[in-house]
Amino acid sequence: MIRNNNEVSFHIAVDDKEAVQGIPLERNAWHCGDGGGNGNRKSIGVEICYSLSGGDRYYKAENNAAIIVAQLMRQYNIPISKVRTHQSWSGKYCPHRMLAEGRWNSFIERVQNAYNGGGNAGSTKPSNNGVGIVTITADVLRVRTGPGTNYDIVKKVYRGERYQSWGIQNGWYNVGGDQWVSGEYVRFEG
Repeated sequence: MIRNNNEVSFHIAVDDKEAVQGIPLERNAWHCGDGGGNGNRKSIGVEICYSLSGGDRYYKAENNAAIIVAQLMRQYNIPISKVRTHQSWSGKYCPHRMLAEGRWNSFIERVQNAYNGGGNAGSTKPSNNGVGIVTITADVLRVRTGPGTNYDIVKKVYRGERYQSWGIQNGWYNVGGDQWVSGEYVRFEG
């Protein structure tokens, strides 16, 4: 974030494998969307990677974030009541995927479990039989004749388009007949 003039930054980014600190925790970060408000000035910004297209990687990153937040709570004596969304500071719809899937309370429970249990956040991946709606999150996504990249391409679909899903197999959603899309590039709503 050196020479970043966009007023966008974070303290810690967490993915499915590790956490990376972007700037020192005692510095302000521009992550909450509240300008010079307390969200940016007095809170620690933890960003969860893969929220748009990560599939299972996102849920692993979210679990890792629960562990990191619990560690920060322990280190800085932060009560669970002070763990907040960006939205609570400014109205910025973030963490958007967690909010859209209605899992903020589940995240807080996992943070508390990690805090109490010394590191294990438990499972976060929602149960899903694949029946629901998928929204395309990639700019362009190839629809295949089966659940994998080794199957023929039927057509292309585009970001924001929504389709009925009839099931899931090997991380691929069936969007009707012999039409499958990768779970890595869709948002599922059951």
